Amino acid sequence: MSATNTTAVQSPLEMIAADERALLRTGELARELLTRHADLPLQKASLRYGSEIHLTAPTAEDVRAWAARLDADVTERTNDPGYGPFRHTDVVTVIEGIQVHVGHCHMFSEAEAAAWRENRGRS
Repeated sequence: MSATNTTAVQSPLEMIAADERALLRTGELARELLTRHADLPLQKASLRYGSEIHLTAPTAEDVRAWAARLDADVTERTNDPGYGPFRHTDVVTVIEGIQVHVGHCHMFSEAEAAAWRENRGRS
């Protein structure tokens, strides 16, 4: 290392402590969001490493309601990996430096899958 390098090197214990603080703050924000928006439906909530909150909504409409509350954009994408198409409806935003993801996945019925495959690529 150069004698002019002023970057402090964290010990492994300091790294763990920093991760613990980040996860604690992520959990605090998750509780604040769920309390503040208790009227919006959710099926699941989890914290992810790297300061992320993942919320699963029961329907795509519920994701849109969360998007309106969080003043964020909704994205939708449909995939067909070979065992049947599904549509993801998602909102991703950053609040206080923490990524908040609200999503829903809809597995298509056989009739929906057939109609989607027939019309795929056309508006």
